[in-house]
Amino acid sequence: GYVITSRGCPTRCWFCSVPRREGGEIRELPITEGHNILDDNLLACSDDHIRSVFAMLARQKEPIEFTGGLEAARLTWWMALALRGLRVKQIFCAYDTPDDLEPLRVAGVNLIKAGFTVASHALRCFVLCGFKGDTLLRAEKRMEETKLIGFTPMAMLWKDETGKSDPEWRKFQREWARPAIIYSRL
Repeated sequence: GYVITSRGCPTRCWFCSVPRREGGEIRELPITEGHNILDDNLLACSDDHIRSVFAMLARQKEPIEFTGGLEAARLTWWMALALRGLRVKQIFCAYDTPDDLEPLRVAGVNLIKAGFTVASHALRCFVLCGFKGDTLLRAEKRMEETKLIGFTPMAMLWKDETGKSDPEWRKFQREWARPAIIYSRL
């Protein structure tokens, strides 16, 4: 059920390897059947491509997942309505930097106005934490902000080129990455 309909991302976030790995330009690929979209940045594609992906997803028997993530800043009202027309299990957005908060808030309002509910836990959000200069207090605040907007937060732990991370950050990430623990906190 995993499907990739595009590669690349024009956003070029400082922490992301996609531009180095896939290139900074979006490449739309032929759309094949599947229910879990893993694109780098589906919403950076043309509206025609996005509509074609949504049409393919409408034919799927399995619940729809966007585990590759949807960029909140690119999510428009027509997209929110189209997403609500699908049998969505989960949509992931991201809160990686402070400037992601307002677009995430707007996306949350639009998705909830379109008919998604907070109680369904379908609206999820990857929250970057543990990067240089981050603190546990600031990361906790971002998790709380994410909850207040209507998304279930999921900590994504920053790791440097060596792949190592601090044990305290690993503990924090575990508490904010396991659905049972997260839902008990909500």
